[in-house]
Order: sequence, then C-alpha cells, then structure tokens
Amino acid sequence: MMDADNRVILNVGGIRHETYKATLKKIPATRLSRLTEALANYDPVLNEYFFDRHPGVFAQILNYYRTGKLHYPVDVCGPLFEEELEFWGLDANQASYAIAG
Repeated sequence: MMDADNRVILNVGGIRHETYKATLKKIPATRLSRLTEALANYDPVLNEYFFDRHPGVFAQILNYYRTGKLHYPVDVCGPLFEEELEFWGLDANQASYAIAG
C-alpha cells in the first residue's frame, strides 16, 4: 500500500485531483512524469501543484495515466482536447480513443 508521502495533489483550474507519484510515472517524458517541488507552480503551503488548465479535460488525462485508455470528452471540441494533450506532453496518436459520455 502506498503512503501519503507518495501522493501528489494537482490543482487544475481550481479542481483538486489526488493521485500517486507512481501513477504519474507510468507515461514517461511528460509534464506530469517530471514534477518536482522546485517548479514555480508548486505551492509548499498547500502542498500542491497548480495548473491553469481545463479541469474537465484533465480528469480524462489523469484517467489515461491510471488505465492506459484515453477517453475523449463529448463536451469539448477536438482542437481544445488536442491543445490540452500537447500541454501535458501526451501524443494524441499514441492514445486509444473511446467516447466518454
């Protein structure tokens, strides 16, 4: 079982997501796999990383790290979804798409 030291809090667009550091390492060479407390978006008081990004899309991205399946949200246009994937360092061509809805 993983302890609290292995957990990380990601505040994306005002929505807090909590996961394990090991989960974020599942997809190497991405923004989330390289998080360190030295980054400017880390808040040591709140013990979280803040990203001013789309929280709904991020929920799907975080699930991609957890399950290996990237679900395309039906309430987001394609260009926005692709822009978010690019920001997080994910390759849309490597993802297996399923419609979430």
